[in-house]
Amino acid sequence: MGRYIINPIIPIWIMAIICVVLLCFKRRGVMPYIRQILIVVLLFAINIRPMYLDKNTLVQRQKLDAYVIFCVDSTISMLAEDYDGNHTRLEGAKSDMYHIIDRLDGSQFALISFNNDARVLTPFTADVAYAKSIVDSIYPIPQVHATGTNISVAQEALSGVINEARTLGDGDIYLFFLTDGENTDNNRLESFSKYANDISGGIVMGYGTNNGGQMHYTNDTNGTVSVITDGANPALSYIDEDNLEQLASDLRVPYIHMVSVGEINNQLNLIREQINAEPEEEMKDSYTDMYYWFVLPLAVLIGYEFISIKRRA
Repeated sequence: MGRYIINPIIPIWIMAIICVVLLCFKRRGVMPYIRQILIVVLLFAINIRPMYLDKNTLVQRQKLDAYVIFCVDSTISMLAEDYDGNHTRLEGAKSDMYHIIDRLDGSQFALISFNNDARVLTPFTADVAYAKSIVDSIYPIPQVHATGTNISVAQEALSGVINEARTLGDGDIYLFFLTDGENTDNNRLESFSKYANDISGGIVMGYGTNNGGQMHYTNDTNGTVSVITDGANPALSYIDEDNLEQLASDLRVPYIHMVSVGEINNQLNLIREQINAEPEEEMKDSYTDMYYWFVLPLAVLIGYEFISIKRRA
């Protein structure tokens, strides 16, 4: 975003039509019509709601006594194009994580990504913009380096992040596990039940379809896009809901098959109601309204017109 933005109250095109209609009722005389134009221009300016970036704005927010852990699958199968049409599962997972961060703003967020192994992408942070930037950076490793997927590889990193949350405070821990459930290394899913008592809730979020989806990989070096193959044919990846349901059962949290972000709203509402919150003030960059600059001259013009009409009457 730039230093100045607009945030229209009603769509600009609708307001433009209203302004044109108002100008069509032309008043007699040059000065009255000029005042009419000024009134319409001021109305239009107020409606577009201009805002400027204020670097020293005191903002009140809700500080949530909660630690939110994202454990997200970043294997190649998450590039399968069977989420909400032909979007990739990873696109869906990223969008859903943005939504959760917004809904639970005020919490501390940590992100774990797993493929061949698991990595903590960020320890706990309350910086929403930073957490979202880490989410945006997630992408699978190249196929040539992939050694097969197993969700169980996330356990060690998950243990470390849960222990970190315990050292930071007494807040509740919520785990959001985002994966298609597919294990491709011929090993069974290990139990996650040992973490059930460590968390206060969360969601296992499943991505993909039983029909499967093809995968295309974008090379960061040269930007080329290639289809992932299984021998001579394009490979297909399928959701494994048996693993997903087992994972949810182990953790004692709901399993939700993700078709759109709205699928998790009810559960997020329940989680939000459980979290203790307290107001907190901080200085941060924020956009401040400018529309009130136009209210005073508009009031003066309208007042002048009202007085003129009364005098003529």
